[in-house]
Amino acid sequence: MSHTLPPEQRQALKMAAQWFALLCDENVTEHQRQQWQAWHQQNEDHRWAWQRVEALQSQLQGVPGKFSYRTLDQAGRQSTLDRRTLLKSLLLLLGVGGSWLGFQSPLGRELRADYRTATGEIKPIVLSDGSQLVLNTASAVDVRYSAEKRLILLHSGEISLITGRDDRPFWVESRQGAMRALGTHFLVRENDDQTQLTVLEHAVEAQLAQFPQEKRRVNAGEQISFSAVAFGQQQAASNGDSWTRGVLSVSQWRLEQVLAELARYRHGRLDCDPAIAGLRVSGSFPLKEPDRALLLLSQTLPIRLQSFTRYWLKVVPA
Repeated sequence: MSHTLPPEQRQALKMAAQWFALLCDENVTEHQRQQWQAWHQQNEDHRWAWQRVEALQSQLQGVPGKFSYRTLDQAGRQSTLDRRTLLKSLLLLLGVGGSWLGFQSPLGRELRADYRTATGEIKPIVLSDGSQLVLNTASAVDVRYSAEKRLILLHSGEISLITGRDDRPFWVESRQGAMRALGTHFLVRENDDQTQLTVLEHAVEAQLAQFPQEKRRVNAGEQISFSAVAFGQQQAASNGDSWTRGVLSVSQWRLEQVLAELARYRHGRLDCDPAIAGLRVSGSFPLKEPDRALLLLSQTLPIRLQSFTRYWLKVVPA
């Protein structure tokens, strides 16, 4: 995807940001809401732009798009943001506010990524060389194929890759480093300032972003985590690719670890009482229905689900 948007889409993004700021205003009228609806339905560019604005808000707040403007409105009032400040912030993050810094921000790159997934979404993609790419929940990648090499830029989240047969080298880059596939099936997950590489078949060579001369070869059945400046300890792989089939399969995991994984697939906050964090869990759970997975856990373990709001859940002793 090019970093240069067509003029029609740039204008649509600007208008979408203006409408969003207006709808966040507590004094918005019903007539203005109807005008927004008419604008939204006018053409495909308008609907595309509005989806981008809602996706941005959903990422910022961690709630579904249809609840977006109410949440951002509340956040705005608490921070004493006026409509002009809100509009300027939206334009910068969307990359149409005249700021290269906003355009190049990590969130800006995620929103413009070639492929991205929402919270709870898992998306399989077959690339032009036959490679099989799967994006896990809340992930974003760019695909950069050239005559010299095949490159996947991981901006956020987690991916599974089975590389296709091709003479060109296959690379994956995250903020922490680069990984060269050696004819393989592997997983790459970015967590804050760490990248985790898990190799399921053959091998992958990883190098650090700040010290590219520092390299590690990771073989099938192994995984390693690294920052931009240092490798962690290479160890036996503790996770597989069951998530690509919409299932979380665990064996003797701590409950807090299981809940942390399920939390990636649902909106809102999921807490675990320290008193039960160490309970051991084995089994398979549906990732596309994380609340059903939580219910299954509550039926097999001495725990109960305490709900404060629809988006705030705590797991406590029964």
